[in-house]
Amino acid sequence: KSFTSVANAEPPVYTDVDIAKLECCGHVQKRMGRHLTNKVNELKKETFMHNGKSVRGIGGRGCLTKNSILKIQGHYGAAIRRNTNNVPQMRREIWAIWQHRNRDHINCGDWCPSKNQPAADPDRNAFPPYVCEAIRPVFETLTSETLLSKCAHGGTQNTNESFHNSIWQRCPKTGFVGRPRLTLAVYDATVVFNDGERGRIPTFENLGMPSGLYTRLCFSELDRTRINSAATKLSPSVRQARRIVSVMHDKDKEDFYLAGAHE
Repeated sequence: KSFTSVANAEPPVYTDVDIAKLECCGHVQKRMGRHLTNKVNELKKETFMHNGKSVRGIGGRGCLTKNSILKIQGHYGAAIRRNTNNVPQMRREIWAIWQHRNRDHINCGDWCPSKNQPAADPDRNAFPPYVCEAIRPVFETLTSETLLSKCAHGGTQNTNESFHNSIWQRCPKTGFVGRPRLTLAVYDATVVFNDGERGRIPTFENLGMPSGLYTRLCFSELDRTRINSAATKLSPSVRQARRIVSVMHDKDKEDFYLAGAHE
C-alpha cells in the first residue's frame, strides 16, 4: 500500500525519477519453500501412476520431503545472489535445479555431485517424473522475468528488520503509545544500532549527564556480550545444528534439545 500510494500520488512525489519496487531476496527465496509445501498439501490426495503402481501424493520418501524442499529453496536463493544484474543467467541456474531433480545435469552448478564428485550417483536425489511435472508450475511462477528483475540487486531487508526490532523492543506494538515515546524509541534505537550501547554516552553528556566509570563498563560489557552472541550464532556448528533442527518433527526437536542440555 505504501508503494502504491507513493508511486501513484498526484501530484507526483518525485518528478525526476521513476519509482520501482525491489524485492527482498530472502523473502523471495522463502516463497519457493512455501509454494512447494503448498503443492504437497494440494496434491496429497491425488493419485499418480509410477512404474505401473498407483501412488498418492507427491510427498514422502523419494519425493518432496521437508529436507528436499529446504535444499531446493537454498539453491534457489543462491542462484539469485550469484547472478546479480544478470536475470537471464539467474533464470537458467534456477531451472537447472528443476532439471537436476529430473535427471538432467547439463546445466548443473558445482553443487551437483556430477560436477565435483565423479564417483557419486548424480541421480540419487532425483524425483519421479510425476513429481517434477507437478512442481514445474512453481518454477514457472518463480522464474518470471518480472519477479527476478526485482531481485537483480541481490540485497535483503534483514538490516531494516533488525533495526525495526530494536525500535519495537523499546516501544512494543502490543500497546498504544504517544508520538513522544515513539520518537524517543526511534532516536535511541538509531544510536545503539549504529554505535552500540556506548553510543549513548555522548548523548548523555550533551544533556549534562556525564557518565561514570561503571556506566562505561556496563555499556562495554553489553556490547561485548551482543557481539559474542552474534559470532556464536554464525559459527559453522551452530548453523549446522539449526539446519538439522529445521527438518525435524516437533517430538524430535524436543529430544534434540534435551540431549544438548544433558551434555
